[in-house]
Order: sequence, then C-alpha cells, then structure tokens
Amino acid sequence: MKLYLAIVLAFIATICANYALYMQKRELNVLPLISSKHLFATLKVLFTNIPWLQAQGLFFLGTFIQAVAMGLAPLSIVEPINSSGVCLLALLAIYKLGEKAGPMDWAGIFSILGGLLMLGISLVGQKHEATLHNQFVLWFLIILLFSIAMASFVNAVRKRGAREPIFIAIGTGMLVGINAILIKLGVQDFAARFWNESLGSALSSPYLWLALLLAVSTFFLNQVSLQRGKAIIVVPILNGLSNLIPIFMGIVALGEGFPRSGLLILMRLGSFLLIIGGAILLSLTKE
Repeated sequence: MKLYLAIVLAFIATICANYALYMQKRELNVLPLISSKHLFATLKVLFTNIPWLQAQGLFFLGTFIQAVAMGLAPLSIVEPINSSGVCLLALLAIYKLGEKAGPMDWAGIFSILGGLLMLGISLVGQKHEATLHNQFVLWFLIILLFSIAMASFVNAVRKRGAREPIFIAIGTGMLVGINAILIKLGVQDFAARFWNESLGSALSSPYLWLALLLAVSTFFLNQVSLQRGKAIIVVPILNGLSNLIPIFMGIVALGEGFPRSGLLILMRLGSFLLIIGGAILLSLTKE
C-alpha cells in the first residue's frame, strides 16, 4: 500500500515541480538578467514578482510531496517517475513559450512515456524491504560527484556563451541529485529519531541540515541556467542528472534491490534507460 501511495505522490510532485519550472521560465524571460554583480537588485526584482513567487511556492510544494514519496519507496522507483515530468515541461515550452521542437525532442518525450509503462509493469508483485546503506561507498560517491559538479561550474565560467547555461545545468543537476540522497536519508533519520528519541533530536539530524544547505545553494544556480538557456534544453539536463544519480546510488549505495524475475529485471533496467535516455535526447536539441 505504501508503495502505491508513493507512486501517486511522486506523480503529483513532478506535475507541481515542472509546471512551476514553466512558470519560472515564463517570468525569467522578461526579468533582468540574473548577475552576481547586481545581486541585491536581482533579489529585489525576483522577490517582488508575484507570479515568480507563486511558482516558487508550487515548486516547494512539489519538493515536499516528493520528499514524502521518497520516504515511502525506494529512490530507484520514485526518481524515474519524477523524471517523467520533463514531458509536461517540454510540451509547455513548445506550446506556451514558443520553443520549437524537432524529431529528437518528440523521440525523447515518447521514450520517457514508454519507460514509465515498463516501470509500472516491473513493480507488479514486488516487495521492498529497507536495508542498511554502505556508508563508505555512499560518501565516496557523494564527494566524487560533488567534485565533478564543481568542475562543471568552472567550465561554465571559462566558456561563456551558448554553452554556459548547459555547464551550469550539468553542475546544478548533479547537486540536486546528491541532495535527493540526503533528503532520503534525512527523512528516514528524522523519523527514527522522532519515534525513538524526541522532536529536538529529530530536528538535529545532520542529513536534514545538509539537504537544506544544498537546496539553498542550488536555488539561484537553477534560476540562472533556466534564464540563460532554453527550457527544452536546460530542464531535461537538470531533470536527467538529478534523477540518474539517485537511481544509481539507490541501487549501489543504499541497497535497493531489483525484482526477482529476470524479465522484470530487464523491464526495470529498460525503464531506467528509456526515461533517462529520453531526458538526454531532449538535452541534445540545438539552441
């Protein structure tokens, strides 16, 4: 029952988050360019724009619902569903923002939809039991991915121009993916501390504070990449990386297993490839 509730919540979360991204992109297209040279002026413009603030509220609602879903089901199931929301964003970008789509864009959209169907089939009859994660592997991968994200930001500074928002999106997507792991661990740690100790102990969970710090630090990076690049390019990169990382780490570091049937295992792997591959196809479209 928890698994199916998590799936429903994951769908609601991704609809909220991706519609919020469309609203943000719509407003950012007419707002002054976000720049560190005029940080306070930029903040004033952003936080006095009511539609932009409404988009943030909807996005945070989606993030909260997603966090609940991740607490109820494995990352390797919740994150592919979250990745599917890029289809909604792509359609809104094409029909509402006037961004043109080619054959590769439509191939990406249908690839994600096909992956969702295969994921749903692979869930039939599967039981999910919580297992302990490998601390060494977990933190080794987090540090490695964080280093790669920092290198991507350095490339964005060095290669200003058409490729700049792509490098920013790559780095931001990786940080968001890392944060999904921290949120997953934070929700579990919070619940354990709350039920076994006290609310004060639960609120002192280091995973929750790390997740909050990383969420704040990636917030404006997300806005910069979204403003400077086309939504149909930037968002799939953000979406693809931010979901690929938790899927991989959920299996490798958190002990989230596969179905027992060989056919269902192939379907699960195929769903990952189609969903993440579809997001990558969308990111390959030309500016």
